[in-house]
Amino acid sequence: MSNYEVKSYSVHPIEGDDQIEVVIHAADGSKWEYGIPFSRTTGRYMFEEIDVLAMDFGDEFAEELSQKIEAAVDAIVKPG
Repeated sequence: MSNYEVKSYSVHPIEGDDQIEVVIHAADGSKWEYGIPFSRTTGRYMFEEIDVLAMDFGDEFAEELSQKIEAAVDAIVKPG
């Protein structure tokens, strides 16, 4: 069972850096911010906190967020 409800969130590349910014706003006013480093060469990234977010917000949100992060990295690594 999740502890928080997502009010809104955003996933954006950080200009001039090989990181993806994730900002999550919860319905109770809490805010989480992450900078997720990735490799432009391989497209790989590491975001170990996704398991904690799954516990806090639920598995469905964690899966959706993972897909958005992958899409953001892919858009940078595989332009076109």
